[in-house]
Amino acid sequence: MRLPLSTLSLALAATALTACGETVPADQARESSVEDVTIDEPQVPPIGETASEETPDERFASAYGTLDLDQCEVLTQQEEGEGATFRCGLIAGVPIFVQAGDERFDLDAGVENDQFQTIAAFNEIAPRIEIRSDEGAPFAVIFRYQDASLQSNNRSVIAVERIGTRDDPGCRIAQIGGGSGAANQRAREIADLAADGETDCTAEPQVIGDAE
Repeated sequence: MRLPLSTLSLALAATALTACGETVPADQARESSVEDVTIDEPQVPPIGETASEETPDERFASAYGTLDLDQCEVLTQQEEGEGATFRCGLIAGVPIFVQAGDERFDLDAGVENDQFQTIAAFNEIAPRIEIRSDEGAPFAVIFRYQDASLQSNNRSVIAVERIGTRDDPGCRIAQIGGGSGAANQRAREIADLAADGETDCTAEPQVIGDAE
């Protein structure tokens, strides 16, 4: 049976009022999905300040800082060319060192090592630096190269390195193409293996995707 227009209007109005008065339970309102944080995200604390992110098992966590070479101390500089080394303050208590040469960059955490490890293309290091910690003890650094060559097509490469000490310098663990699936999560998973001593600095870094 077809309802009269007035009856139909009243029914629609009642439905609208009911929808407007509907409330979401407080526990449901607090629920939110956890998104994978990309290391290109610019809203991060500067070096010297950190923000933490714990993984579900609460063993591993990340702290972030921003790299700005203009704010770093110049340790050495070549008279000709662009070769230089920088000390760039602390992230989660870990000193950051950068080496520059031939329009390419290398980053070390903890102490400088004697290797200049970078990607083949001209590059820059993206500002965001991630430190992985195991129950509060930093053990790995994750950062991103931006390919600066003319043919780059906005290519990026995520680098994973073990944090070094005076007695045990760090090294490059892996390079992961920024376009690889779940690249950030894979970088963390590879980094976390270093926490259990499963890193061999005499071996070549693991390469995943377009990452050389």
